[in-house]
Amino acid sequence: MTDTPTEYDPMNRYGTVDTDIAAVVEDTDLPRRLKTRVYEAIEDRDGVTIEQADDIAKAVESRYLDTRVDPLDPVGTVSAQSIGEPGTQMSIPGDERVIVRRDGETDVTEIGSLVDGLTSVRETTTVEGHEVISAPEGMEVPSLRADERVEWKPLEQVSRHEAPDELLRFELESGRTIRATKAHSFVTREDNEIIPVEGSNLDDGDWLPVVRSLDGDEQDSVDLREYLPASDYWYTSTLTDGGTATLPGGEDQIRNKRQALEAGEIEEHAVYPVQGTVGLPEQFPLDEETGFFVGAFLAEGNLTDHYVSISNVDETFQNRVRAFAERFDLSVNEYENDSGFATGYDVRVNGTVLADFLREVCTVDGEKAVPDFAFGATSSFVRGLLSAYFSGDGNVGKNAVRASSTSDELIDGVTLLLARFDIYATFGTQEDSKTLRVPKKFVPAFADRIGMVGERGNELEDLAADVDTDGPDTTDQLPNFGDSLKQAAEAAGIPSRQVNSAHKRQRVGRNRLVSLVEQIDQAAEERPPQLDALERAVDGDVVWERIESIQTVEPEGEYVYDFSVAGLETFTTAQGVVTHNTMNTFHYAGVAEIDVTQGLPRLIELVDARKEPDTPMMTVHLDGEYATERERAHEVVWKIEATRILALGDISTNVADMAVQINLNPDTLEERWPTADSVDAVAEEIANTIESQLGVETQRTETVIQFGPEEPSYRDLLQLVEELREIVFKGIEEVSRVVIRKEEMDDGEEEFILYTEGSAFGDVLSIEGVDASRTTCNNIHEIYSNLGVEAAREAIIDETMNTLEEQGLDDVNVRHLMLVADIMTNNGVIESIGRHGISGSKDSVLARAAFEVTVSHLLDAAIHGEIDALDGVTENVIVGKPIKLGTGDVNLRMGSHTGGGAAD
Repeated sequence: MTDTPTEYDPMNRYGTVDTDIAAVVEDTDLPRRLKTRVYEAIEDRDGVTIEQADDIAKAVESRYLDTRVDPLDPVGTVSAQSIGEPGTQMSIPGDERVIVRRDGETDVTEIGSLVDGLTSVRETTTVEGHEVISAPEGMEVPSLRADERVEWKPLEQVSRHEAPDELLRFELESGRTIRATKAHSFVTREDNEIIPVEGSNLDDGDWLPVVRSLDGDEQDSVDLREYLPASDYWYTSTLTDGGTATLPGGEDQIRNKRQALEAGEIEEHAVYPVQGTVGLPEQFPLDEETGFFVGAFLAEGNLTDHYVSISNVDETFQNRVRAFAERFDLSVNEYENDSGFATGYDVRVNGTVLADFLREVCTVDGEKAVPDFAFGATSSFVRGLLSAYFSGDGNVGKNAVRASSTSDELIDGVTLLLARFDIYATFGTQEDSKTLRVPKKFVPAFADRIGMVGERGNELEDLAADVDTDGPDTTDQLPNFGDSLKQAAEAAGIPSRQVNSAHKRQRVGRNRLVSLVEQIDQAAEERPPQLDALERAVDGDVVWERIESIQTVEPEGEYVYDFSVAGLETFTTAQGVVTHNTMNTFHYAGVAEIDVTQGLPRLIELVDARKEPDTPMMTVHLDGEYATERERAHEVVWKIEATRILALGDISTNVADMAVQINLNPDTLEERWPTADSVDAVAEEIANTIESQLGVETQRTETVIQFGPEEPSYRDLLQLVEELREIVFKGIEEVSRVVIRKEEMDDGEEEFILYTEGSAFGDVLSIEGVDASRTTCNNIHEIYSNLGVEAAREAIIDETMNTLEEQGLDDVNVRHLMLVADIMTNNGVIESIGRHGISGSKDSVLARAAFEVTVSHLLDAAIHGEIDALDGVTENVIVGKPIKLGTGDVNLRMGSHTGGGAAD
């Protein structure tokens, strides 16, 4: 067996990088991740010479060396290590909720209230306008390690400073959001490493980590004194200590309570209301039974001053509620409820202390919320809470388990609790509710570790049994692993076609990677060194999510805040998004950016009325549910974006058998055909398309398709492969990429908008879900051919105005642009401002000759005997005559008669 290749090989990864260019880049002092960025920039700018590559590499190296932070330099909240903005700008707004733990008690709180509270009681140091406070002993936050595992790490410092004018709002594909200053840093995945990246450098489609697995504290009880003050309730443990300062009654009442305690009429170590003998233990146990009751209240409950009512028609669910009441000697009243759309059944559990306790821990500003102590409670308590919540307020669909609530905080809390059992969920919206969705892949784990009761429990078991745990995995993808998978497969002798698709796309489902890692480990005679990094990725505690959209928003508070954490310096928001608080990197924006025609080149495109813009694009607005539901919007995306064979799988040729073999990727098929009945049906459709386009017969086995030329011919075999690569299996051929973003409209509502690279305006207008009345493109000729000359005139005005505004020339009066658009379209067609258009069609010979190709215009006019009437400005200037404007347009005549004298 040959030695495993371990060196980074840019020529193998980038088609336009040759030996000389690689030598230039590798000779720099840049770290690997920045060399990769340089290679990507060279790849994007096809045709880069060695000299140009050297200029790019040296420019990036110079910027990096000027801004690099050495390992022993101080970094952290106040080190100002970020390039472009000081370190004091790397913060998040005060209403972002974060997860913290102190002395074994877990809490989800707004970062602003936490830091403001510490500022008021602890010593503060001001550095460059940044108030820095040392964190209390024993305070921890969940932090992502370099090996992609999540652990609780000490919080070292907290800080705040004045809010900037703008923040960035990131929305991930799962519906999670986070806001931060532009210089705030995050972490992403690149070449199997976790690296920091500045928020302003992130773009749609980049990857951020979300916590999938979070350890708890196993807190087995909660002291009710934390929520129900001893001055308002009777705590029997205080009746025998001889003091009266913390008791709610006078001497007579205290004496009566002590006598009741001695007589056994009230329990020891219990809490009771001022008037009443129905109470709860002072140390409220956190086990599965109590968890189920709390979850039942969150899903189906309401309360008054003296009782808690749970509404559910399932007998098993009701029995669990009755068991809780019986355990604590709480009386129960039951009755049918006809107030809703259908007859319900209410179980009323009586108890003032119970009602007050749930009001304190399960409601925030009138909205339901997961109690803070639940995040660190025993696994059995959390299991019971989640089981009751989903059994009451959830439903089992065809491909997922769902729940919804009008309380965003409740849905966020339930999602975070699911991470206690390594279960991942996504968010959505439905009318006024926020929805939670456990994807199909995680349903078996949900059924095994949590479960549901009653009829919904049976539905859950049926769905879990139907899930192929080793099947395609579109919800848990591992990105940006570099060459490690390909190199490990080569070292183990595994055919490259099994990993080519994942290598090219730089993402693979976790299930698929588990299978490949096991296969490589078994097949390799000597363990490939790349396997360690791949196994770390498989065993990680986070799910990597793409950024759906990035928006600029205004801050709502006076300050923004930050944490400083040991190690990789990451902490976690309440929605599970991992964020970072230092920038040990440099600003490399622009190295590999996408070129967009703007400024003067775009203005020239417009006035020249070019048939095809250099960067054609469309802005596609959606209609109805396609505009508000992410899954429906993605259906439109895949109807527009061109899907070719290289995006669907690997192609290999067998010269001996004269056959082309396609190994389709099931993950990709499921992703791009979301409404298809099965992956097998999609593979069949692809095979039929190949037959019709290439005129060959195909043989298909599941997701493997084979075909070949009619007669054995090596040339014909290669020709088939070339033609195969050009076939568009779905979408529009002219559209190479679609970006989906969620934006706020003029009416304040948010909806998804699609931006495309490439344009096919007429084809898009007929697609279901596209709002043709608002969709537009930057090709004025496409607008003219589909919507007419008036629409083209409006497009010219809008495009030129937008181009000027992008360059800061927004004070140009729109009437100038309207005049240009009128001239270009007044003949019913689009004409350019040039010798092939308006300037070349002037009546004056001299005016045409003055613009361009003078000799040709004069010669042509002489041949045809044209006459110039000299009516315009240009031609009169040329011949030296006054222009027929102003005084030049007045003729004054004087006669010879001088007039008579006085005598006459």
